Amino acid sequence: MTFASTNRSLRARFKRAFTLLEMLVTVSVMTMIIYVLYALFDTTQSALRKNAAQVDVNEGGRAAMEMIVRELSQMEVSGFPPMMDAHSGRVWSGSKSFHSRPTPGTSPLLLAYQSDALTAEATGSDLAQGFRTNVLNDFTFTSRGELGFDITSFRVVNVDNGIGVLSRFDTAGSLHSADPRASMVNKSLAFNLHFDAAVAQPSDTGLFQPITDGVVHFRITAFDQYGRELMATAAWPDPLGLNLERLSSKGQALFLPFPDRPVDGTLVQEEDGQNHAWFYGALPTYFDVEISVIEPDVLAQVRS
Repeated sequence: MTFASTNRSLRARFKRAFTLLEMLVTVSVMTMIIYVLYALFDTTQSALRKNAAQVDVNEGGRAAMEMIVRELSQMEVSGFPPMMDAHSGRVWSGSKSFHSRPTPGTSPLLLAYQSDALTAEATGSDLAQGFRTNVLNDFTFTSRGELGFDITSFRVVNVDNGIGVLSRFDTAGSLHSADPRASMVNKSLAFNLHFDAAVAQPSDTGLFQPITDGVVHFRITAFDQYGRELMATAAWPDPLGLNLERLSSKGQALFLPFPDRPVDGTLVQEEDGQNHAWFYGALPTYFDVEISVIEPDVLAQVRS
């Protein structure tokens, strides 16, 4: 009798324990739960890092745009009298006040949402399918300074693979001089020399102050008082607006300006379809500025 009682006690004790199979299942389930939780945590951390990087990119682009808008709002014609251009024989309405162009040494960068969908020829059908063309422009303008007029330039420098650093250059265009012969100088021509020197300033001189890196698209477009884009290939009927001459890339006249009024600007249609613009004693009513900045991680991958 004693032996049977002891056996039942041992069997009851064994029934309360886990079997090896139950332990394996439990460990497997716990491992799966931990893996899912880790994957969820890693995904959340990755999203937070991407959001932080995106915020940094947006802040850099936003700060650059705010600087450009603030300085463009202070743009003012240089105010020197009309002059005749010795090369073309036309009378400009004043000294140079604004200049924009496709940045020399750069070419439009055609980007596709799917890299394998873009043909090597980059034909017009590619563009029709929604591919984006990134361009890099630079522009120079005048504004009122402490000693006269200042000349400011914005340009993307150190461009590699279509990506560079948006930078700023400024110089004083003052014509103040103690020399009594200064009154005999054609002030419009003298100011234009200052302006041309700012436009021709090499990007690698170290005089351009960096603003934000990773700029892949930078473009400025001028509009008239009715919100119409000022293009070399289209002359809107606006007899009270700007008097512009429009030229092809070879210098041939596409549209002639009004012959009885000084010329306010010149628009040149470049071979790649972009505009090269000069404005003299007048300015367009509106400007549209576009800027695109890529994420730091993508920038590091491109430059590696």
